[in-house]
Amino acid sequence: MTQTPGSEELDIRLEAAAKWRVRVEEDDTVARSPAFLAWLSDAGNQEAYACVSSAWEAFEPHLAAPEILAVRRDALHRAREAARRRLLPRRRIMPALAATLLVGVLVGLGAWQLWFSPQEYATGIGERRAIALKDGSRLSLDSDTAVLVDYGRSVRRLVLERGRARFDVAHDVSRPFTVTAGDETVVAVGTSFDVERINGKIVVTMIEGRVVVKSGTEPTQQLFAPPLAVTPLVAGQQLVLRPASHPVIRSADLPVATAWENGRLIFNNEPLSEAVERVNRYTDRPLSVDPTVANLRISGVFDAGDVSAFIDAVTSYFPVSANTTRDNHVLLQRRS
Repeated sequence: MTQTPGSEELDIRLEAAAKWRVRVEEDDTVARSPAFLAWLSDAGNQEAYACVSSAWEAFEPHLAAPEILAVRRDALHRAREAARRRLLPRRRIMPALAATLLVGVLVGLGAWQLWFSPQEYATGIGERRAIALKDGSRLSLDSDTAVLVDYGRSVRRLVLERGRARFDVAHDVSRPFTVTAGDETVVAVGTSFDVERINGKIVVTMIEGRVVVKSGTEPTQQLFAPPLAVTPLVAGQQLVLRPASHPVIRSADLPVATAWENGRLIFNNEPLSEAVERVNRYTDRPLSVDPTVANLRISGVFDAGDVSAFIDAVTSYFPVSANTTRDNHVLLQRRS
């Protein structure tokens, strides 16, 4: 079950993190203890400890503020009651009180905002990366890709800023999972799909389950905005969205669409301009295409990052030459 801010899991993790933070403050050798390191090896515990530590450092200069004092008084009362019920030895009461105070401050000031703050995940040229998200969803990034992740109380929002990514979504009907790329938003609950920004268009490929894709601007964001166009997609379908054009739904060749996850680029009768844009994600010496050859159709299988093999294939099978420009780029143009 997916945990939401304020859930029992969040409270438990924050309380444990606060207790560890108090112990580390009292004795810095605790930070190197096997017990602490074992607890910290859990990703959720790492985030809770980071949240507690940030709050500790941020709130320290403001502990005399009226709002903080009120939270501290309430937390202190509850901590003393809990200590009496548990009959804690005196030497253990103060750390317990301090930890409870810290948790009280975190909860009182909205710890969920720290816990669920937006985070960007990105890859460099030639790098691929897989990330396990807080809710159990999985994010796989192609080379030169960036995704912003922003989890809230009622929705899981992600933005594909550039590149291509696969999203394997943990089921949670109470918090829809949305991925926005340009003006397009994919809405899912529990499913797997691929989104790519390529050559000025958005390509959504369904791998498992189903989604809906909303095109356009939300009415609340723009005055007199046209109504959203909603397109449903099921497994095996691919949606291609171009500016000022009608959406195109076609059958997806999943082995081709997902080959990048295994380090391969497969082109099946694709325009040379789009093939080059995908190849360029894997090189710091990007290729460019002269308009006279941009629409040549290319097919083939290439190792991602093997730009030389791609250039050799293009110049061998087409009337195309590869020339180095003054800015050290490679220009593919019609052979004279």
